[in-house]
Amino acid sequence: MSHLQIGPIEIFIGEKQSRTPYSTSLLIKGKEEDALIDCGAGRPVFDHLKKEHRIRDIYLTHYHLDHIWGLYLFPEARAWINGCDVRKFSDLDEIARANGYYAIFGEQKAKQMIREERQPRSGEEAVREKIAWSSILGVQKSVYPYDRPFELAGVKAVMLHAPGHCEGFCCPYFPEHGVLHVGDFDLTSFGPWYNNADSDVDDMIESAKRTLLVDADTYVTSHQKGVVGRADYKRMLETYMAIVDRREEKVRKAVRSGLPPEDLIFQEVFYLHKNVRETPRLLTFEKMGVAKHLRRLLKHGEPIHDYYQSFLSVHGMHGEYVDYFWQQPPSDHKNDTREGVK
Repeated sequence: MSHLQIGPIEIFIGEKQSRTPYSTSLLIKGKEEDALIDCGAGRPVFDHLKKEHRIRDIYLTHYHLDHIWGLYLFPEARAWINGCDVRKFSDLDEIARANGYYAIFGEQKAKQMIREERQPRSGEEAVREKIAWSSILGVQKSVYPYDRPFELAGVKAVMLHAPGHCEGFCCPYFPEHGVLHVGDFDLTSFGPWYNNADSDVDDMIESAKRTLLVDADTYVTSHQKGVVGRADYKRMLETYMAIVDRREEKVRKAVRSGLPPEDLIFQEVFYLHKNVRETPRLLTFEKMGVAKHLRRLLKHGEPIHDYYQSFLSVHGMHGEYVDYFWQQPPSDHKNDTREGVK
């Protein structure tokens, strides 16, 4: 278990260098009780936290399983989630829609699948750790505000709404300590992940820019890269986000070359063939990611409507569910500057 401390903020790197299904957690040390941000670091971190700290509140950046599955180990704590994701904490069908199961499999099969996933997925590690949607159902929960300062275990914090990865995703910011938890802007060589129904490519691009507008000197990722300084983050973010354009150009060239829609999911736009062979369910997210890029090309004027419809048809997808969002009041970002969120 490795961790770093910046003032009252302790950064705990998860198991396997926070590779999924693990993620980095932040502990905010208060005078009497402490708070945790995200809950997927793994058993060694959880055991340490339960032994050494009084965790009263757990703030979740978004609903994805690798960030929340450890909730069941802290039954005494209150879970806090954003307004976009709160419904998912009591409704499996909302999880199925947002994840893209409705889009890939249709409503009936998706409902069946998500209920089967209440139990841990196959594999010794998943069963041992109870990495399953059952970890969030029925938990005591409250809703935190976006983009407004509040006290988190006595420390000033702002939950910056940064949609794209998923609709509700946020980046916890601690202006008095210059720390921004950018989470799944993880700077890995895989690139940005926006392969759910509630993901949006353009939103993710804009949110990436927003992470540079606040007065942060320390950036904390949820996976692998860990903690980086501002200059390194800016440089690495540019490389990371450039992967979006490379993916889209690969899709565009494939469509223009006349590649049959049934073959488009085998062009390694997201996942390498060897990874899909090892984990076949990745093909589900390949389909969703490619569909997102096709819809983006349509949005930006590319005349590929018939090709997109053929893509949905040949892969048995349900187009009405490819995008799924809860409409929220727009965030007021006018005070996001290098001088900080006011």
